[in-house]
Amino acid sequence: MIKRLFASLLLAAMCLGLNAQEEAVRLLAENPYRASNNMHYYEFNPIQDTPAPSGFKPFYISHYGRHGSRYEQNSTFARAAQQGFFHLDSLGLLTPKGKQIWKDVERVVEAHKGMEGSLTPRGAREHQQLAARMAQRFKPVFKNKDRQEVNSFSSTNFRCIVSMCNFSYKLKELFPKQEIMFTSAERFMSYINPSLNVPRPGEAPRQRPPFDMNAMRRMQQQEGNPAWKPAEGEPGYDFSRFLRPLFTDYDAALRELGNPESFVKAIFTAGSHVQLIDDLSDIHILEEDFTPEELAYFWASGNDSIYRMWAGSVENGEVIRYAIRPLLMDFVEKADAALKPGSHRAADLRFGHDTSVLPLFALLGVDDPQGRRFPYKEAHLHGWYAFFQVPMATNCQMIFYRNKKDEVLVKVLYNEKEVLLPGLKPVSGPYYNWTELRAHFISLCDKAAEPWRRPVPPPPGGPRPQMPAR
Repeated sequence: MIKRLFASLLLAAMCLGLNAQEEAVRLLAENPYRASNNMHYYEFNPIQDTPAPSGFKPFYISHYGRHGSRYEQNSTFARAAQQGFFHLDSLGLLTPKGKQIWKDVERVVEAHKGMEGSLTPRGAREHQQLAARMAQRFKPVFKNKDRQEVNSFSSTNFRCIVSMCNFSYKLKELFPKQEIMFTSAERFMSYINPSLNVPRPGEAPRQRPPFDMNAMRRMQQQEGNPAWKPAEGEPGYDFSRFLRPLFTDYDAALRELGNPESFVKAIFTAGSHVQLIDDLSDIHILEEDFTPEELAYFWASGNDSIYRMWAGSVENGEVIRYAIRPLLMDFVEKADAALKPGSHRAADLRFGHDTSVLPLFALLGVDDPQGRRFPYKEAHLHGWYAFFQVPMATNCQMIFYRNKKDEVLVKVLYNEKEVLLPGLKPVSGPYYNWTELRAHFISLCDKAAEPWRRPVPPPPGGPRPQMPAR
């Protein structure tokens, strides 16, 4: 009986995994650029707000936003493709199709030179549009003559500063009477971009669990999904369908390349960056040259790696939730100041990185749409999609409402969409009593510290991140 029950549960889990992978392939067929995970541009769909309880109007906003779409942080992302194409061309092994893709890859690389890590025009528009939608949805916040102060804080990284300027100046354009203060300094990095490897009391810094790509791929292959069919005698995926049209002699080209995975991945990476740069809109590598199943192969490993590093995974979520406490406490402290009698603050705006905003959602318990936690290697099997959870310009907004009795309600937005917080009952719809929500936030920070017995505030200025901010 127990064996039959276990077998049934195992079969159900496998079916769930296969369904999630089929859904991923469908989503990638719908928009191939989603395969780039956290490098995907910000997708916005129309939103319907739940009406606030009678008598409540918005008066204050607290916000954290990731920088907008950017260039890759270095121009070496396609080196394996560049070197491979150059060598194969010298041997006369490239077809016209192969030469065209080589040309496209070189154009993408050239577009990055001198712009590495900078905000793209698309990234600037993303923040202008976010600000415009915020202004339209919550007009009373910015039309209140008694609240005409907006404080904007940014990571010291230039792409975040430029994002802050685009967002804030759009607000200023729409509401000229708002006085905007810009701030960016190392002192504020302790909460804008906390280190995700903070030592706990009496402990050395913990390391994230290593990412076992081979184990993940073996698991994918065992599930029988054709999207992860290995090439005979080679690890990884069978790229012959993609590669054959590029070479005049496929077997000879493969002998020169060896395992072609790094070559193909570099082409994929170059193609995925096209979405972020306006001048490259005529290049269609991801749409025309890869199948959705091939895109899913590259997507899955990157997707699971992001879940492991910055979300609430079984292996690393405890560390992530502990490390991001300073950011949530900053929301509490700034709200306390804004709610004091005589405050003129309309909004507190923060601009930083995915390495902070996704951990913040993990601490709130909403980094997964269903509030689940699972081993990182299973993220793609459970319908956790980094391209939806942490794209460019990912944002958290907390909208504060007040009535004539001075009662305060708050709703939390994840990428502009209303979310419900696990562990706390709303007053109505997504609206929470601020006193209860404030206590809940402090409790979350205390619980995140429980494995180490007591919370310890970060030192002034805070340690810098142990990994590059994305």
